[in-house]
Amino acid sequence: MQWRQAGRGATIGVLAAGMLAVSATAAFADIVRGNNGPAVRCVQHVVHSYNGISVGSSGEDGDFGGNTERAVKTYQGRKGIGVDGRVGPITGHVMFQDVQNLHQLAHHTGDTDLFTDTGRWLSTCPGASSVFQ
Repeated sequence: MQWRQAGRGATIGVLAAGMLAVSATAAFADIVRGNNGPAVRCVQHVVHSYNGISVGSSGEDGDFGGNTERAVKTYQGRKGIGVDGRVGPITGHVMFQDVQNLHQLAHHTGDTDLFTDTGRWLSTCPGASSVFQ
């Protein structure tokens, strides 16, 4: 589903003590080229669905390849933050703020589809990676 652009432009389950260290390490890692999974899909959704930046012909597939890296760089450039193609705490926080702002806008304008979609992102993505705070 494509959205119009607005404006310009973890719980960690512990089964064993060793698992906590592995989970915490993964949770605090930047999201970068070569990664895959839900956190990547969250990144792709922000840059593609909410900002209209292509993530490649495969779409929001959860694989952080060259097209997603280029899309993240474009997003970072538009937002005036460091352009490195990595989603770390700064880029992740900007993404989180963008989605929160869109969620509020959707609420005020009565856009129920966007409100539902951004609400889903806000309830899922911060748990997928700690960079979304």
